[in-house]
Amino acid sequence: MKKWITTLGAIVGISLMIMGCGKQEAQPAEIAEGVDKCDICHMHVPNDHNATQIVLKDGKVLKFDDIGCMHEWTEKNGTETVDVQFVRDYYTAEWMKADQAAYAYDATFKTPMSYGIYSFKDKTAAESFVQEQKKGVVTDLKAHTWERSMSEHMNKDGHSSGGHQQQDGHSTEGHSEGTPAADSNTKSKH
Repeated sequence: MKKWITTLGAIVGISLMIMGCGKQEAQPAEIAEGVDKCDICHMHVPNDHNATQIVLKDGKVLKFDDIGCMHEWTEKNGTETVDVQFVRDYYTAEWMKADQAAYAYDATFKTPMSYGIYSFKDKTAAESFVQEQKKGVVTDLKAHTWERSMSEHMNKDGHSSGGHQQQDGHSTEGHSEGTPAADSNTKSKH
C-alpha cells in the first residue's frame, strides 16, 4: 500500500511539473483600430506596420502606435515585467518578436510619432528597403539614439499629417512610394 501511494504521489508530482513547464508562449493581440490607444502618447493605434506591442509577464498587453513609444515605455518602466515585445514587418504587417527583427532608420521615414524606424523580418529585407529608397540605414536599436524628427507637423490626433506623396499627389498614409500596403485589411484613405 505504501509503495502504491508513493508511486501515485510521484506521478501526480511529475504531472504537475510538466503542466507548469508547458506554459504557452505569449502571442500578439489583435489591434482594434479606432479603439486601441497607445500606452505612451494615447493616440489611436492604426492596424498597420507601425503598430507594436509588449506582452507583460502577467499577460497584460500594451499597444503602441510607433516603435519609439514602445522604447519610451521600456525606458520609463524597465523590462523586468516584460515577457515579449512584438513589432510588425513593414511589407506584410506580420507580427514578429522585436529581438528577432531587423530595422531601418531615416529621419524622413514617416511613422506616427516621427521616430522614423521601420521593422523587417530580416536584415536582407531591411537592406533592400534602404537601397530601394536610396536613403536610410539598417540600424541596431541597442545603439540607436531615438531622436524624433519634428519636421512634420502633427495633426489634431497627434499623427504625422504628411504621409509619403506619390507622383500623382495622393498620400499613401505612411507607406513609402512603391511599397505594398502593410495590411490587406487596411483601407486606403485618399
